[in-house]
Amino acid sequence: MNEKGKSFGNRKILNNKVYLYLTEFFTGMSVMAVELGASRLLAPYFSSSQIVWTIIIGTIMIAMALGNIYGGRSADKNPDPDRLYRRIILAAIWIALIPVLGKYIILGISAVMIFSVNSNFLIWAAFAACMIIFVFPLFLLGTVTPSLVKYAVSDLDDNGKTVGFLNASNTIGSIIGTFVPTFVTIPSVGVSATFYIFAGILLALSIIYFCSRKQRSIRAAVGAVVLVLACIFCSTDSFAFWEDNLTYEGESVYNYLQVKEDDEAVYLSTNVLFGVQSVYVKDDSLTGYYYDYAMASTMMADVNEAENLDVLILGMGTGTFATQCDHYFDNLTMEGVEIDEDITELATEYFHLSEDIPVYTYDGRAYLNAIDKTYYVIK
Repeated sequence: MNEKGKSFGNRKILNNKVYLYLTEFFTGMSVMAVELGASRLLAPYFSSSQIVWTIIIGTIMIAMALGNIYGGRSADKNPDPDRLYRRIILAAIWIALIPVLGKYIILGISAVMIFSVNSNFLIWAAFAACMIIFVFPLFLLGTVTPSLVKYAVSDLDDNGKTVGFLNASNTIGSIIGTFVPTFVTIPSVGVSATFYIFAGILLALSIIYFCSRKQRSIRAAVGAVVLVLACIFCSTDSFAFWEDNLTYEGESVYNYLQVKEDDEAVYLSTNVLFGVQSVYVKDDSLTGYYYDYAMASTMMADVNEAENLDVLILGMGTGTFATQCDHYFDNLTMEGVEIDEDITELATEYFHLSEDIPVYTYDGRAYLNAIDKTYYVIK
């Protein structure tokens, strides 16, 4: 390390490599949390298709690569660690503002592009949204690793070991940052709170650094105020903020869920704001959607000629098909398989799925491999 780098390396907190590894760990965790949060933020507007995921991953990798380059050059030119932790504060502030402004930016971009793009609207709109919303904070977080190398490597004899520990810390953090949002924070407290949690973690890292130096940081104070205000004034995860008559809006491990209701029917939308995945007609008549054509499977199975038919429904959803069959036929024994338990709960609460029809929370393909039973109809 050069003399300038050594002078900064003599700061007490930077001599503690555990703190540097923790910075790397929580940075990696936050990057993955933002990536998964991005998928949930974009899904209601652009779906969660492979195209959208490709755009998210590609955009984030671009941001990280540019951040690595800039971080390395910046660390060589001016290795002052204050600059690094100020960048982390700025990233935290930006991440905290994503739930507040993100959906408005997405709709603004979509409104502009729908009139200016003739083809591939989904690709261009999703890419523009990712570039504007997510590139800057992840670019800043991409500067962390090369900067920390500057402070952590004090002896060329073990520089490989030190860099290895830094990369391992980042990778382990990324692994945990993949599972925690998906299985813990998003299903339990929502996307907005997930962004706030990880913005708070990044902010705390920087506050600890500046406090250890007994140095005031205006940016840290601003970051704390922004985070608190965002939590207070943006406490809802409503993506369809213009809707005032939603029966239900929420998130599960697998989906963004929305239930609408009018005088005639109840509708379920998953991962889209304007599409419909399931319909229950209140007078028990046919829906007029493709679900009605599925009834042909029972008719082709000579349902009227048999005393009792075992029917298995893979991807039960809200049970539209099962409810119709239960209404029109009296000789069917139906079972359903639905991987999203939250949808099953909505089915009984809003879509009048009979509690006499068992629904197993399982992946359909795995369920078929696990059971030893013959069904007359599998839908």
